[in-house]
Amino acid sequence: MESKSTSGVVRRKPPSFRFYPYASGSASRKKDMKDEVIRLGVEFSVSVAESMFLLCDDIRTMLFISLALWKYVLPERNPVVERLFLLIHYIYSKDIKPKNGVLYQNGEGKSAQWNLIKTTWNDFVCGIIVLNRLVLVLRVKDCSYDDRLLLSAIAKYKQELKNLEGKLRSAKDVSEANGFARETIKSNIFPFWKSLFDEEGKEEIPREIKNRMLRELFKPIDGETWDIEIKSLPLHSPYILGRDFAKQELKDEVVRLGVELSLYIAQAMFLLCDDIRSMLWFCFKLWRDAGRYIYPNSLVLERVLRVIHYVYFKYIEPKNGVYRNGGLSVQMRLAIPTWENFDDVILSLNVLVPVLRQEGRCACGRNFMSSMEEQLKKVEEKLRCGKVVSEANGFSREVIESSFFGLWKSLFNKETNNEATQTLKVIKNRILRHLFLPLHNEVAPPPWLLAT
Repeated sequence: MESKSTSGVVRRKPPSFRFYPYASGSASRKKDMKDEVIRLGVEFSVSVAESMFLLCDDIRTMLFISLALWKYVLPERNPVVERLFLLIHYIYSKDIKPKNGVLYQNGEGKSAQWNLIKTTWNDFVCGIIVLNRLVLVLRVKDCSYDDRLLLSAIAKYKQELKNLEGKLRSAKDVSEANGFARETIKSNIFPFWKSLFDEEGKEEIPREIKNRMLRELFKPIDGETWDIEIKSLPLHSPYILGRDFAKQELKDEVVRLGVELSLYIAQAMFLLCDDIRSMLWFCFKLWRDAGRYIYPNSLVLERVLRVIHYVYFKYIEPKNGVYRNGGLSVQMRLAIPTWENFDDVILSLNVLVPVLRQEGRCACGRNFMSSMEEQLKKVEEKLRCGKVVSEANGFSREVIESSFFGLWKSLFNKETNNEATQTLKVIKNRILRHLFLPLHNEVAPPPWLLAT
């Protein structure tokens, strides 16, 4: 494709953006994300082009769908929409425009592939809106944004594009028979997106040129009545980078950290299981100390207790009733230093979870996440020397991990909102009696416990 002067410019658009005020990302990572978004813009454009080739047995259908995508999903004066318009004009003018002026080729005014394209409408709407959100966030200079949030958005957007491509590929024999050549088109339309984040990429197509292109592109349907089925296609706001995206991603990270916390608690329990008494006192102190600073019936502390209960009775409880093998686990010196770190993670989760369970947005969670990740990293380092011992005693991260996911995910289930306080109290007391029964006959806690 020859380099067209479609990027000719005369005026700049005023900045319009939305961003998420979290930790700042590095300039190099931002550059990598911009490059990835450019590539995704090209990928999305290829899918738009393929849909045009699928519909080209009826030009009227194709043009009305193209018009709907360009004009009614987002405002026209927009960097993504501008490039979408250039793409549609290029594909139509170069590869599809009928030489004989025939618009209706099947005699009914509706493409034979219309039913397929109709199923992809929401995918195309998502493709345009999410791409635009990514561009607007990354175009802002010196803005605060969260790298992980954007990387997650990009990963999810890539999956959306993959799903769209899969739907269109089901009719690839038709599109290729109509002239669609994926790799050729991809290389030809790359220049449209290459300048997306350049300074000159923020400028608009001159009005005179754009008006001429509009006449060339949509003249065949000028004065035509909209097909009612096309006109009634719905618009929606995609989840990715939408109103609830940041909060939901934070919820997902809380679940992930809850699972990580559970795994490290389990690892410590397996580390100490050469002496059950030592292990139970370790767990009791872990639960008791966190509970001193947490309101009664905390959902977080309740899940920590359930984790301890599950690991003990599923994997560790001695079958012969022997609880004391020597008075003190030989690995206790490795486990004791983790108490403070576990405590910090539990307390932070207990502050963050109620905020995330409330209605509305949440913009204060990132600092908690960074702090908890740092504390869990310290736990990992402290337990590393005993990892071989834990595994020799039966600890398997891969086997146990799946058991904890549902427990922590239920923190944000609607049903959890209805958990009765009295019910939680009964469950907690039953678990405590069941779990720490071997310690009830102790005259006093061991000296090492009192000294910490």
